[in-house]
Amino acid sequence: MLWLSSLFLVTGAAICLIAAAGVLRLPDFFMRMHAATEAGVAGCGLVLIGVGFAYPSPDVWVKVAIGVGFLLVTTPIAGHLLARAGYVAGVPLWSGTSSDELAGTLKRGSFDGPFAQRMAHPAGADAASARFRVVVALSAGPGGEAVAAQAIALAKASDAELLALAIIDAKQIAKVGPVPVGGNHYAARLRASRLEEARRRLAASVERFEAAASHAGLSYALQLEEGDPAALLGAHLPQRGLLLIDGQGWFDHGAGDGVGDPLGHLVARGVFPLAAVASSPEAIERIVFLHDGSPHSERRLTWFLANDPWPEAELVLHCEEGAHEAEIARASALTGRRGRGSVPAADKTQELLAAHVIVHGNQGHPGWINQARRAGGIARSAPIVIFG
Repeated sequence: MLWLSSLFLVTGAAICLIAAAGVLRLPDFFMRMHAATEAGVAGCGLVLIGVGFAYPSPDVWVKVAIGVGFLLVTTPIAGHLLARAGYVAGVPLWSGTSSDELAGTLKRGSFDGPFAQRMAHPAGADAASARFRVVVALSAGPGGEAVAAQAIALAKASDAELLALAIIDAKQIAKVGPVPVGGNHYAARLRASRLEEARRRLAASVERFEAAASHAGLSYALQLEEGDPAALLGAHLPQRGLLLIDGQGWFDHGAGDGVGDPLGHLVARGVFPLAAVASSPEAIERIVFLHDGSPHSERRLTWFLANDPWPEAELVLHCEEGAHEAEIARASALTGRRGRGSVPAADKTQELLAAHVIVHGNQGHPGWINQARRAGGIARSAPIVIFG
């Protein structure tokens, strides 16, 4: 019985391992869900049977039978309900899907973040004709001066409205770590001093921004806020325009411990499209758009071309490996209709290093947020990175 138990256990574990690889690597929600369902039924079921052979007693086999039966009944139903919910919600199919048998049978919605959907599909003719708006989150961090300078330059070049947000993440600043017994008084003093320091640093950044905007002859609006940065930024996303933030700092302005991945945190909360500014080049001459051939990429490209913050710059359409030629042809035709040239990127690394702006339009699994993270130093070495 031992060898038979080992066979079932190893086979079940192998199926679970393959399913885990599928969840990580398969290109769309439905394929990944199918892999996870296989692991739940076949993988876990075989492991349970292997346990039954390892401990061959009636009470163990009764428990194994109940466990396997429960998996066989519940897992397919749960998988079907998830797939149906995803399809009705409008979760995009893989770009290589040849047919959709449910088309016309089930009504599909539009699946996207609430802020991104507002940007990609503005309501009514008023949004299409709205004046371009530049929203800048002022910062006392390493890129604070660069993001302010780029916002002013963009607003002046495009004759755009300019809104400056001075935000302090008071909740993050208040995190001082474990407080020992009797240390509440000192912890409160530390929180108060950190908050005062953040306010002082941000006030200096506001003064520099006001001086620079006045020098450029721009009118602007200024709002001072304390609270959740993601919620505050999301509330001010423009229908037509661009949100610029410091790509190297957080809204504690150096007075707190910051967050581990500021851009990932904001994008995961639905704050996009946004532009993370690391430096402010004198001229934007080259833009690289990362396109994976998915409907998401096509919508992001449509949004970018509709806003077109740097119309004189060369637009390089970089196509991810595995993208279908038909999808890429549509993207190239779209750039052509908008009067923008597109150049196939022969070498991804060199194209990224030469870019003044990188637009992450790719949506392929495990998601364009993680793809941006994997691009790491190369992608974030660009002066401006747009997560759109």
